[in-house]
Amino acid sequence: MGPIKSAIEMNQSMEVLVDELQAIDGYRTMFETAYPGEGISEATIGKALATYQRTIVSDFDAPFDRWLKGDKSAMSKSAQNGFNLFDGKARCSVCHSGPNFTDGSFHNIGLNNGDDVGRYEFVKVAALKGAFKTPTLRNVVNTAPYMHNGELKTMEDVIDHYIDGGKGKANLSADMKPIKLSRQEKADLIEFLNALSEKQEPVTFPILPN
Repeated sequence: MGPIKSAIEMNQSMEVLVDELQAIDGYRTMFETAYPGEGISEATIGKALATYQRTIVSDFDAPFDRWLKGDKSAMSKSAQNGFNLFDGKARCSVCHSGPNFTDGSFHNIGLNNGDDVGRYEFVKVAALKGAFKTPTLRNVVNTAPYMHNGELKTMEDVIDHYIDGGKGKANLSADMKPIKLSRQEKADLIEFLNALSEKQEPVTFPILPN
């Protein structure tokens, strides 16, 4: 429920949210159907969100996965060059590693965090000031804007950020180093990132009560 209550995300009072949903007949009916006798509460809202989020999964059937399995036509030459850059010169795989393309750790990558101290708020280790968790890159081209605060609008902006070695240098991770990429290398890298995206199943949006 963190994003709902967080002052820097949805900034919604849970008590107010529960009251708003309880005031709508249709939602009372839906929650009673899904969670008989439990009513609308922070707990049942959390259950509903978690149930939906469990449906958002990767089948590991992106062009990159098919290429790894031997289908050499699954990725273009540009995407293959991008993969070599990703795993080499561009140093992306230092943090974006493994089948999910994340090390599951926290790093300060030189963002404009303002007063947000990141992971340090919960773990008082100096290296974690301004550090945020490495996200997966699967389907990443479909999830703009980027970074925890959405400050980078396009994938081109993200790559430029890493080329510069980060904007803010305070407590910067030792893994953040400026890199040089040509225009073609940037295009190849983006082509590879596109190859990490699977065909998206259409989402049927329900008719919600007013």
